[in-house]
Amino acid sequence: MKSKLKLLPLLVLISLVFTACDANDDAQNDPQNPTDGFSINGNFYETPNAYIAIDQADRDQSGHPDYYTFFFANGRITDTFGDQGVGYAYAYSTNTTQLVKLQVFESNNPTLGSGTITTGHTYTASSILTSDINGFGVPNTGFSKDSFISNNLQAGTSLGSENGLNFSQIPEAIGLWHYPGTVGPSLVINAVHIDMATPANSTIDVDYTFMDIQGNQATGHYEGTLGIILD
Repeated sequence: MKSKLKLLPLLVLISLVFTACDANDDAQNDPQNPTDGFSINGNFYETPNAYIAIDQADRDQSGHPDYYTFFFANGRITDTFGDQGVGYAYAYSTNTTQLVKLQVFESNNPTLGSGTITTGHTYTASSILTSDINGFGVPNTGFSKDSFISNNLQAGTSLGSENGLNFSQIPEAIGLWHYPGTVGPSLVINAVHIDMATPANSTIDVDYTFMDIQGNQATGHYEGTLGIILD
């Protein structure tokens, strides 16, 4: 399937993409008072790891990715198991119990048609399900919404191990899942740095807000190293 995709110009990809499974071993600046995580209904959930998956198909031929998917988790993420290099199917380390997914499409954020994710910008994440994300009928990562906040998760059937960690998909039937209402979540990029020479030095500082279908307001923050996945 990968051969069917129109790849982005080489210079765009070089500036953005570096790793499938990360060197994302971030630690809270103050472990006693963590700030990397999200709050909802008066509770704080720690997410010390962050990833961004970057589209490579460029279906609208703008010369830039059609979407970016932000993940914040208390476990690790890889696309090694299934659809590697195309994306859409991610695996999560089996210790993952908290996960945020926010998918930002160029179609909802016109500035992405002429550029990439940039410091100082606010982006709106999708509040629906995009069922044909790549033009070949492949569903969007197996979840019922493009964006969500979740906790109390459990691992599904093991898919294999990588870098000493076991990975699985996460069953959506287990845990507490918050889906966005009609207004999509927003992300404020306070700072972002992609290091071409040393990908492990890539970092991001981001704040996000999320109102779920029931009207519950969630806020989140992350500042630290950034794992990069090429979709």
